[in-house]
Amino acid sequence: MVWRSGERAVVRVAVRFRDAVADPVVGIMIRTRIGLNVYGTNTELEQLKLGPCMAGNTLELAFAFWCELCPGSTRSRWRRTIPMASGTIGWKDAVAFTVSDSRYTAGVANLHAQVSLLGRS
Repeated sequence: MVWRSGERAVVRVAVRFRDAVADPVVGIMIRTRIGLNVYGTNTELEQLKLGPCMAGNTLELAFAFWCELCPGSTRSRWRRTIPMASGTIGWKDAVAFTVSDSRYTAGVANLHAQVSLLGRS
């Protein structure tokens, strides 16, 4: 899977409950290949109450954001991780993806900098 730097990305998550959970929290975490946490959020931080879920219920969620990450190669792939809180499931690595762009930038965040010459003497 390849995401383009600067474009809109959507992470879809489906959760099926084995047990009843009074107030589940579902989230995502984007990590580098070596495990550096780059960005994470969840339904609690985004103030989305999911309410009680019974055993057998399924929730489908979409986390949408602008992919402002630096491009990576096979050496520096990103991992998104799906966490579940308020239940028995912990962090689970879900999908690896690569970020591409038309030009190279270094680091983690792609700030789309523009440079201009202000003067010369």
